[in-house]
Amino acid sequence: MIGALPIRARLALWYAGVLALFMITFALGGFAFVRRGAVSALDETLAEATTAVGEAIALLIAQGHDVDAAVPAVLDQVYFRDLTIAVLDRQRGMLVGASSSDTTDVVSADSGTLAPIVDVPVDSVHVSDAALAGALARAGARRGGYATLDGDRGPVRVFALPRTIGGRPLVIGAAHSLRAQRRFLRELELALEAGVPVLLLLATAGGYLLARKSLQPVAIMTERAARIGAENLHERLPVARPPDELGRLAVVLNELLGRVSTAFEQQKQLIADASHELRTPVAILSSEAELALSRERSVDELRAALTAVREEALRLQHVVEDLFLLARANAGERLLTMEELYVDDLAADCVQAVQALAARKSIALDMAGERDLPFRGDPSLLRRLLLNLLDNAIKYTPAGGQVRVRTARVAGGYTVSVSDSGPGVPPDARDRLFDRFFRVNRARGSGADAQGAGLGLAIARWIAEAHGGRLELAETGERGSTFVLTLPSGA
Repeated sequence: MIGALPIRARLALWYAGVLALFMITFALGGFAFVRRGAVSALDETLAEATTAVGEAIALLIAQGHDVDAAVPAVLDQVYFRDLTIAVLDRQRGMLVGASSSDTTDVVSADSGTLAPIVDVPVDSVHVSDAALAGALARAGARRGGYATLDGDRGPVRVFALPRTIGGRPLVIGAAHSLRAQRRFLRELELALEAGVPVLLLLATAGGYLLARKSLQPVAIMTERAARIGAENLHERLPVARPPDELGRLAVVLNELLGRVSTAFEQQKQLIADASHELRTPVAILSSEAELALSRERSVDELRAALTAVREEALRLQHVVEDLFLLARANAGERLLTMEELYVDDLAADCVQAVQALAARKSIALDMAGERDLPFRGDPSLLRRLLLNLLDNAIKYTPAGGQVRVRTARVAGGYTVSVSDSGPGVPPDARDRLFDRFFRVNRARGSGADAQGAGLGLAIARWIAEAHGGRLELAETGERGSTFVLTLPSGA
């Protein structure tokens, strides 16, 4: 259910949930800490008060007063804010106290009857004399301690300190009403119960607004990306300044759009070039067939027509095979069949394969260079690469010229160079020489030999790069051109 909500709503809910857990835990822990601290502070105050009263009584007795005179005297003189002090004579079972009155009463700890000896000011805590006397008697039997009594106006906290002073067993008690403390804790509890939800609501609303503001660039990028199609791939997503995480995401997406746009344009160009290139042989095939069928033909005429059809069919086959190879390479399909071979032997085999082609134009082939150049690669693809270079060299070399092949060992690899003695590559064609379907002006070649689909060098460069090497036009000019294939020895 939550997964169907927008991201900003989910972020706000998660934020609210975590914050609620934190605030509730903090509120409960804080309330427990305050309550424990208040009780501890009160207990410490009660203990200090009883200790002080006990020391004062002991001091008067040491000065020669008897217990019956010392206790009322001390209780008449001491005063503790919001505390009631009482002393229980355990030997006589009487509660004695006089912290704020001039009269004197005595209360029996057993019966709770009031006798006119000392006035016990216990009504400041609103607890009965009998209850206080009983609490002190029980505490004295346990050697002191704390107790909580039920008063007329709420609970009362009592601390009893048993002491033997002047040979008399006494229990000195201090009492304090918990009414104000309980009222404070209740008000704190109500404040937390009301404040936590309000703060949580405000924080959730703020978190939602913050998430909405933070994700606004995503909404803008989504809207802009939805408008980008094949016809407007040049458009880009807006990038925040200075770029944050979302800005960097927009930069990466823009770079992706750039690569997609480039690939799309290349694909369009490839389709257009392929259509143009395939149109010519298809038209020739169709026209030759129509002419052959238009009227009665002799055997020689039919043979000539079939020969033309075969040549165009072979040309069409080569173009289709080249296109298929490039399409598989672009799709990332692994086309290499790696084997152990020697680069110099492979180059020598390719030179031997084109001997007849060179002989028809009276072109001299010269093969030289270093031997024993071991390499691991695809023999058929590397053979195709070298044959493409040799075929181009022979095509663009005039009759009686020369084509040279050299193999060499260089730092980190090997090189195979193919040089011709043709007119060289025009300056305006050098940058596009390895583009698909690009062909140099046919005037550079020699008639039909110079005709081709313009895929040979593009495929040759791809084969070199697939083997971790490179193919480049090393030099060109009026005296000829030199193409150099570089392969890594560790491939």
